Amino acid sequence: MHAALRALVAASALTCLAATAAAPAEAATPPLKFGRFVFNPAGTDRAGDNAQLNRETIVVTNTTTRAIAVAGYRIKDAQNHTYVFPKGYVIGARKSVTVHTGKGRNTATDVYWNQTNYIWNNSAPGDTARLQKPTGAGVTSCGYSTAAQLRAGYRYC
Repeated sequence: MHAALRALVAASALTCLAATAAAPAEAATPPLKFGRFVFNPAGTDRAGDNAQLNRETIVVTNTTTRAIAVAGYRIKDAQNHTYVFPKGYVIGARKSVTVHTGKGRNTATDVYWNQTNYIWNNSAPGDTARLQKPTGAGVTSCGYSTAAQLRAGYRYC
């Protein structure tokens, strides 16, 4: 009888350990993360060409089941070019927003940096996008630097 009880206790302990081990992996997913990052869109780079500038993009995805108010959140590159999400901007639960370098009208799915020049360095040594809270605390980042990444002109973070 004692052996059966010991086996039951051991099995329960293993189940608890397995559940505990799974929790950090779930917790490791940030509430906001980068998705497709197009740092060198196909075609010729022409400063002031708004259509081409708007093809330079980075996607921000809300990974949670609740909407997140991102007003004041910032996206920065290695040279500290900074995009700030506008007042009142919210990313819905499990929704994404595409941040375009050029000019346009902000919607629930697209926002615009309003730049007339490219932001992301599309040559060696590459660049890194950093998403920060209004306090400056880091949320997530995504970089590229390898020759293959630079040739591709985009990556999934």
